[in-house]
Parts: sequence; C-alpha cells; structure tokens
Amino acid sequence: TEEDIQAIPEGNIVKLIKEGFKSIKILFLKRSLNIKAIKKINSKYIITTRAFHNSLVGKYASKDIIKIATEHNHHNNSEKYIKEVVNSVKNFHYFVLVSKELADFYKERVTGTKTIYIPNIIDIIPDKRSTLSKNELIAIGRMEPVKGFDDLIDIIDIIKKDIPDIKLYLMGDGSQKEVLETKATSLNLNNHIIFTGFTKREDMSKYFKDAKAYVMTSHSESFGLVLVEAMSYGLPCLAFDSARGACELLKDNVGILVPNRDKDKMAHEIISLLKDKNNLQKRSDISYRNSKNYLPDKVKEAWINILK
Repeated sequence: TEEDIQAIPEGNIVKLIKEGFKSIKILFLKRSLNIKAIKKINSKYIITTRAFHNSLVGKYASKDIIKIATEHNHHNNSEKYIKEVVNSVKNFHYFVLVSKELADFYKERVTGTKTIYIPNIIDIIPDKRSTLSKNELIAIGRMEPVKGFDDLIDIIDIIKKDIPDIKLYLMGDGSQKEVLETKATSLNLNNHIIFTGFTKREDMSKYFKDAKAYVMTSHSESFGLVLVEAMSYGLPCLAFDSARGACELLKDNVGILVPNRDKDKMAHEIISLLKDKNNLQKRSDISYRNSKNYLPDKVKEAWINILK
C-alpha cells in the first residue's frame, strides 16, 4: 500500500527495487536456460519430477521424445497446486505417481496422458535387523508443521508415565526445530527426546539397530519412503491415517494405523506394542518381509513396460 511504501526509509526503497529486478532477472534466466537445454535434448526419453519442468518439456522438447512426468508430493487438497500439476502434464505420454491413492486421484483429472502407479524403492535390505532390545522409537523428517512432530512430543509425554525409560530419536532439521526443542524442554522430556539434527542415511543404522518401532505423525504424506526403510530393519511402524501414503504402506495389518490423529490412542498402541514381546516380534517379521516388495527388482518391471 502507499502507506507501507512511505514507511520504508528512502535508501531501503532503492535497495528493494534493485533486489526485485535481480529476482526477476534470475527467474528469466532460469526459464530461458532451461528452455535452451530442453531444445537440445536428443534422447529417446525425458523423465521430469516437477511441474516447472513439466511445462517447459511439454512445450519445447522434440515431439519424437517420449515424455514421462513423475509426482512425489501430495496435493493436500490445494486446488491451485492440483491445477498446476494437471496443466503441466498435458503434453506428456505418461504421468507416474508414487502411490495408488494419488494415481486414482489424478486419473479423474488428467486427460490425454496415461496415469500410472509405480512406488518408490529402497536400494538394499540392511545386513542386520533391529534387535528390538531397547525402548526406543525413531521418527525422521523435516522439522515443519506438516510432519506433526509437536503431536509426537505430546505422545512421548503420555508414554513416559507407563514406560519411564522411553526414548525417541527425532532426526531432521527445519524451521520448527527450536520450537520443538523448547516444547520438549517445557515438558521435561530432554532425557526422553533426542534431537539428532540432520542425519546422513549411512549414519541412521546406529539408531535403527536396537529400536523397537518407527512412528509417523505426519498430517500428510504422498508415499512415506522412510516407512519402508524402517521396515527393512524389521521395525514395526505406526502412523496416523491422515498420512494417506502411510495408509497405503501399512494397510492389511502391515503396520498400525491410528484414526483421527488421536494422540492418546497412538500412545496406547505404542505402549501395548513395546510391552508385548511376542506381538513386537510378529510385527517386526511382517515389516521386514513387506519391505522386500520395494526393492528395485520388484519395481523395475513397471518401468520397463513404459520404456518399451
């Protein structure tokens, strides 16, 4: 508004204008350089992962190239995002989704492009499974509101009353990390919740090797590859059913799904699991077996069928 502009010191207005022009220039160069590179592509296939590239490839790539768009994010019912994705794949031959739920969703909205479900994969099954020997839980993800880690802290606060030595290793970084750490401190959970920060995949095994379960509290997930990784260590997995990707992975009793983001129910399920050695082992075996469905050999045939 005019009042806002008048409130900015004169020197800052000049700086603001310069930064604005700089941003516009960067966006223009990004687009023009991408278009130039796309026009030079002489491959049989192009596989894209973002709506930005979909739009450019669909418009500027050679018509002889088979174009395959992939989508790994959940739309979260954002009509703006859904429209952007749908419009971006109009000139593609295939649109590959990482979950059946997403594939079914977009099949009703995408026309002229074949919509296919192909899940994400894990590279290998670890040499050793978890010993399930310690009352430890694992959760991994960006420290952002969508991951629901604030609810997970409340869940640990409930669990500690029944399992005093409970520990949660919370791996990841993000804008909410300090807020979450403050909340954990206010609930006297510093001895129960360990914030590891960003952790490389090769370093995660030391946390998985003795833990008893993986817990996902996300509000939404398109697939949840981290669940498959946890299962490959033989960890039973629990999640709120608000994460649709988790529902797909943990259905048919592969894992435990808690409805309505009920924190008390989630805490009860975790307590019950950790205290029942036989059930813990049974669910560990189910997790481990199921993880093998997401190895490359199990998934590659779907990709080969497209590339043929």
